[in-house]
Amino acid sequence: MLWANFLHFYQPHNQQFDILERIVNESYRKIIAGLASAPGAKITVNINGGLTEMLVKYGYKDVIDGLKDLAEKGQIEFTGSAKYHPFLPLLSEEEIARQIQLNQKTNKKYFGKVYNPQGFFSPELAYNKKVAKAAKKLGFKWILAEELANPQKCDFKKIYSIKGLNGFKVIFRDKKISVLILSAVVRNLRSLFEELKDELEKDRYLLTVMDAETFGHHRPGLENLLFSILKSKKFKKATVSELVKRFEVKETVEPRDSTWSSEEQDFWLEKEKKHSFTLWHHPENLIHKLQWEFTDFIVNLVKKLDRSKPWYQEVREKLDKALQSDQYWWASARPWWSLEMIEQGAFALRDVVASCPTVSDKLREKAERYYRQIIDLAFQWQREGAIRQAYRQALKTVKQRPYKKRVLTGQFNSIILEFEDEMNKAIKAQEFEKAIKWRDAIYKLKGGMDIYDVLHVVDDLRISRHLPSLKDYWEHAPSEFSSFAKKHFVGFEEKKFIKVQPKQLFDEIKAAFKKKKMGHPLGFFRDEYDNFHLCELPSQYIEHWPGEGGWDAMSLAKFPKNGKYSRQGQCLYQFQRGKLTITIKSQSIIAKFLRLLRANDAYKGKFLRVAVLAETNRWAPVFFRKVKNGRLKVTIPYKYSKEGEGFKFKITGYTLKK
Repeated sequence: MLWANFLHFYQPHNQQFDILERIVNESYRKIIAGLASAPGAKITVNINGGLTEMLVKYGYKDVIDGLKDLAEKGQIEFTGSAKYHPFLPLLSEEEIARQIQLNQKTNKKYFGKVYNPQGFFSPELAYNKKVAKAAKKLGFKWILAEELANPQKCDFKKIYSIKGLNGFKVIFRDKKISVLILSAVVRNLRSLFEELKDELEKDRYLLTVMDAETFGHHRPGLENLLFSILKSKKFKKATVSELVKRFEVKETVEPRDSTWSSEEQDFWLEKEKKHSFTLWHHPENLIHKLQWEFTDFIVNLVKKLDRSKPWYQEVREKLDKALQSDQYWWASARPWWSLEMIEQGAFALRDVVASCPTVSDKLREKAERYYRQIIDLAFQWQREGAIRQAYRQALKTVKQRPYKKRVLTGQFNSIILEFEDEMNKAIKAQEFEKAIKWRDAIYKLKGGMDIYDVLHVVDDLRISRHLPSLKDYWEHAPSEFSSFAKKHFVGFEEKKFIKVQPKQLFDEIKAAFKKKKMGHPLGFFRDEYDNFHLCELPSQYIEHWPGEGGWDAMSLAKFPKNGKYSRQGQCLYQFQRGKLTITIKSQSIIAKFLRLLRANDAYKGKFLRVAVLAETNRWAPVFFRKVKNGRLKVTIPYKYSKEGEGFKFKITGYTLKK
């Protein structure tokens, strides 16, 4: 695996000095020192020109010199961007080009010849075709985009070209790994390796894209994970341009409009005549509407000014700064909201007009009206509770009912098992902070308090693992449940569970047989020859292993001593002197499934035959035979082991009725 780690250094041009001081000490200086201590490490860096100037202004030129020194050593590759972090897809082509050129000029001034970017980073990782065209026109070779921007499943063995842009490349961010790191779900190399698994050994690339401030400032101590990655021999490190050279292919793609906040459901919004940038301009957000009307008004006003006037450059620079994206994002109420940032953005736009000596009173009054309307509406929303309402409506995780009342009992209890497994993994890895996080999530789910979270606890779990990762709740034996899990299940009583379980599983098998739902309940699988495979109902002595793909599931027999074993819904098992005799009981799941097949078989089950496939018999089929009482019986070799001996049932001879 070839790893390219991309860090975005950005603070608004008007950031408070004390906050900037913290970020420099908690994050920037640590990152530079960490890179310097790992000579083989490489990263790709974007630093917005506005931040570059601010670092110099406040006496933090050592950060500039440190990045410059690392670039001279080949450890850092710079990218281009927009100087004051505007949201480029919603600006005109002229304004996009200006912001990019200002960024180039500023960074070239302070970094010198080492600042020679080949690639482009759009603030907020905001991609649309207009931005890509502008970047190409200004000489860049590639652009970064969110993984979900690719309308197909991303193949991380390929670097694609953008359709219609004549070889201009797009490199997609690995969303899952980026989010796992930046959210601090992964805090050490061991956890990271567990997430990557076999991907580590593949000939592929991994592009992670994150804010530099994540390491040390937003997430204290997380810089240690970054340094571990940079020093680890498990990863080959590369700049993004090196990825492009290594994995370039002649394949084009038409990326979707997106940002690094995008989720798959965002691309359904087209049906509602919306777009992918609703955190910055939502059609139903009146503050957004006023902000963008005000922005367009100011941009058009400045465009008409006499550029030869001595005050023009000051006015133009104020407009450049006023276009930063923060004001729109903080007005989204989805859930981000800040009166301070909304006012600051509106004031900056109004100040552009105030700095124009030749502007008429009528235009000044118009600017003042926009400013007042934005501020008054923002205060009104806050006073009247509209922000809380918008917050609840916008958060898809906040529902009218808790999760436990929105899903079936089995689904809820399955999720509890997933959380418990993640908690136990964290405890084993001595990641106790993470373990507490998952434990608290279980408490919230059981108590119905999950409706108040910004990110629903189940969605948070999905970031860490594929769901489902475990066998279903109904595929467990009661003895497998811990006392902790039982305490947090909904409606669990052991006697009731044992009574209901066979019917529940058989209903799922029947639904799978009729193709009413996906999945492999009890390993149910129909192969290309119309043979059926099925496992046994689990119990204290028969464990269900779900397999890697469901179809490869098996039962694990763990009979410790000679004797008979059975429970409601199972076959009868008799272990005696190294042999295991299995008899199909009339009310067992296997017998019920045979009756279902006979009812749907063209020959009424005349040619149906049942076999057992057993690990002790090298998985060769051993067919059941009828005995005097009409029951089906088979005998196979068996030897007890703590891990269990694998087996499953196979039914042949089925012909579907025409």
